[in-house]
Amino acid sequence: MSQQLPCNLLLGIQTVSLRVNKEEEFCVRNAALLVNRLVKFYEKKVNSSDPNAVMALVALDLAMCGLKFESEKTNLLADVQAENGQLLAMAEEFTL
Repeated sequence: MSQQLPCNLLLGIQTVSLRVNKEEEFCVRNAALLVNRLVKFYEKKVNSSDPNAVMALVALDLAMCGLKFESEKTNLLADVQAENGQLLAMAEEFTL
Protein backbone atom coordinates (compact mmCIF):
# COMPACT_ATOMS: atom_id res chain seq x y z
CA MET A 1 0.00 0.00 0.00
CA SER A 2 1.31 3.43 -0.93
CA GLN A 3 2.19 5.97 1.70
CA GLN A 4 0.45 9.34 1.38
CA LEU A 5 2.74 12.35 1.69
CA PRO A 6 1.69 15.92 2.47
CA CYS A 7 2.25 18.19 -0.50
CA ASN A 8 1.75 21.94 -0.11
CA LEU A 9 1.72 23.80 -3.41
CA LEU A 10 1.36 27.40 -4.51
CA LEU A 11 -0.75 27.59 -7.68
CA GLY A 12 -0.95 31.15 -8.88
CA ILE A 13 -1.94 32.98 -5.70
CA GLN A 14 -3.68 30.00 -4.10
CA THR A 15 -1.99 27.61 -1.68
CA VAL A 16 -3.22 24.03 -2.00
CA SER A 17 -2.58 21.26 0.52
CA LEU A 18 -2.76 17.73 -0.84
CA ARG A 19 -1.85 14.24 0.22
CA VAL A 20 -0.31 12.32 -2.65
CA ASN A 21 1.21 8.92 -3.21
CA LYS A 22 4.98 8.87 -2.90
CA GLU A 23 5.19 7.68 -6.51
CA GLU A 24 3.13 10.66 -7.74
CA GLU A 25 4.82 13.44 -5.76
CA PHE A 26 7.36 14.23 -8.48
CA CYS A 27 4.63 14.55 -11.12
CA VAL A 28 2.42 16.68 -8.87
CA ARG A 29 5.24 19.10 -8.11
CA ASN A 30 6.23 19.33 -11.79
CA ALA A 31 2.60 19.94 -12.74
CA ALA A 32 2.48 22.78 -10.20
CA LEU A 33 5.63 24.28 -11.73
CA LEU A 34 4.01 24.10 -15.17
CA VAL A 35 0.84 25.79 -13.91
CA ASN A 36 2.88 28.58 -12.32
CA ARG A 37 4.88 29.14 -15.52
CA LEU A 38 1.63 29.36 -17.46
CA VAL A 39 0.22 31.80 -14.89
CA LYS A 40 3.21 34.10 -15.39
CA PHE A 41 2.97 33.72 -19.18
CA TYR A 42 -0.73 34.64 -19.29
CA GLU A 43 -0.33 37.49 -16.80
CA LYS A 44 2.17 39.04 -19.23
CA LYS A 45 0.28 38.09 -22.40
CA VAL A 46 -3.07 39.59 -21.37
CA ASN A 47 -1.46 42.24 -19.17
CA SER A 48 -3.68 41.26 -16.28
CA SER A 49 -3.20 39.88 -12.83
CA ASP A 50 -6.89 39.00 -12.35
CA PRO A 51 -6.48 35.50 -10.88
CA ASN A 52 -9.80 34.23 -12.22
CA ALA A 53 -9.08 35.28 -15.80
CA VAL A 54 -5.50 34.01 -15.70
CA MET A 55 -6.42 30.64 -14.17
CA ALA A 56 -9.22 30.25 -16.72
CA LEU A 57 -6.67 30.71 -19.52
CA VAL A 58 -4.28 28.25 -17.83
CA ALA A 59 -7.08 25.69 -17.50
CA LEU A 60 -8.06 26.15 -21.14
CA ASP A 61 -4.44 25.80 -22.28
CA LEU A 62 -3.90 22.60 -20.30
CA ALA A 63 -7.22 21.12 -21.43
CA MET A 64 -6.34 21.85 -25.06
CA CYS A 65 -2.94 20.17 -24.59
CA GLY A 66 -4.66 17.10 -23.17
CA LEU A 67 -7.13 16.93 -26.06
CA LYS A 68 -4.41 17.42 -28.67
CA PHE A 69 -2.30 14.72 -27.05
CA GLU A 70 -5.22 12.29 -26.99
CA SER A 71 -6.00 12.99 -30.65
CA GLU A 72 -2.37 12.51 -31.72
CA LYS A 73 -2.15 9.31 -29.67
CA THR A 74 -5.31 7.97 -31.31
CA ASN A 75 -3.99 8.82 -34.79
CA LEU A 76 -0.63 7.24 -34.05
CA LEU A 77 -2.27 4.09 -32.72
CA ALA A 78 -4.42 3.84 -35.86
CA ASP A 79 -1.31 4.23 -38.06
CA VAL A 80 0.56 1.54 -36.12
CA GLN A 81 -2.39 -0.85 -36.30
CA ALA A 82 -2.71 -0.28 -40.07
CA GLU A 83 0.99 -0.97 -40.60
CA ASN A 84 0.80 -4.07 -38.41
CA GLY A 85 -2.13 -5.29 -40.51
CA GLN A 86 -0.11 -4.80 -43.68
CA LEU A 87 2.88 -6.65 -42.20
CA LEU A 88 0.66 -9.54 -41.07
CA ALA A 89 -0.88 -9.73 -44.56
CA MET A 90 2.60 -9.84 -46.11
CA ALA A 91 3.70 -12.53 -43.66
CA GLU A 92 0.64 -14.65 -44.51
CA GLU A 93 1.63 -14.56 -48.21
CA PHE A 94 4.87 -16.34 -47.34
CA THR A 95 3.30 -18.90 -45.03
CA LEU A 96 2.77 -22.25 -46.65
